[in-house]
Amino acid sequence: MAGSGRGRGRAAFTFDIGAIGFSKGAALPDVVCQPPPPFPGSFSNFESTDNKPVPLKTGEDEDYMLALKQDLRGTMKRMPYFLAVEEDCEAIERYSKKYSEKKHAMWTPDWRRLPREMKPRKKTKKAFFCRIVNQILQQQLELQVQNQKRQKALSQKVIWMC
Repeated sequence: MAGSGRGRGRAAFTFDIGAIGFSKGAALPDVVCQPPPPFPGSFSNFESTDNKPVPLKTGEDEDYMLALKQDLRGTMKRMPYFLAVEEDCEAIERYSKKYSEKKHAMWTPDWRRLPREMKPRKKTKKAFFCRIVNQILQQQLELQVQNQKRQKALSQKVIWMC
């Protein structure tokens, strides 16, 4: 059966190993079994870095914005759309726990601070609007048909008179 052996001659590399810096018959580098040293230097010596973090701004405005942010995050977590992380399942799942509903508080945001696009709008009933438009169009169509009939009648009278 052909193709089951190793082929003729000795195996050759599919690429030129001289291009990566090794010559024929040279020893390959040793295998490294430890992680590289941390960069830059040791992480335990954090103060030795050149770039230090900028201190946080403190003041009345920043405290107010922080309180607003925490309030927003808290209310978003209490809303029914929040996906909570699943807790560890007990050996026996209780029926009452499985089908109990969470009580969610209503949140009324200050719409002056949020974009206008986020504010919900009252939806208009499309069926009612379409009915009104259809009635108006039918009236206009009837008026046009009546005008055409009048014009035909007048043109026929003019022809008979001539």
